[in-house]
Amino acid sequence: MARNYGQLFRGEGVWVPRWVITIIVLAALLWFAARIFVPPMWTVQRLDAPNGERSARLMRSVYIRHHFVVQLREGLLWQTAHYSPPITNDFRVDLGERLRWSDDSTRVWLMMEGAPVWGYDFERQRRLEADELRQ
Repeated sequence: MARNYGQLFRGEGVWVPRWVITIIVLAALLWFAARIFVPPMWTVQRLDAPNGERSARLMRSVYIRHHFVVQLREGLLWQTAHYSPPITNDFRVDLGERLRWSDDSTRVWLMMEGAPVWGYDFERQRRLEADELRQ
């Protein structure tokens, strides 16, 4: 008995609504746009607060120039709290960048070569001024 393969492949095809195809194409475009506009980052340090309620992470970012990014988490979501000016040194050199928490978990500092360059106060919900960094 000979097989009729014409029955397997009908000329009608599978009907897919246009709105499904439109959603798939738009989702693909959004995914590609997000990959282009979000710079590649990698984590240098992740540090939990002494009381365990908050976390901070220091990341290096490279898109056109190199930057440090500090992200803070108080609850479920991470938020970017600091985006440094461009780094002029060679990116492979260790600049001594580290995060440090206060003992009472209310402040976090970004230290570079042992000196604070940025800080955040959780009680006042604001970044620390230059004169407050030294305290």
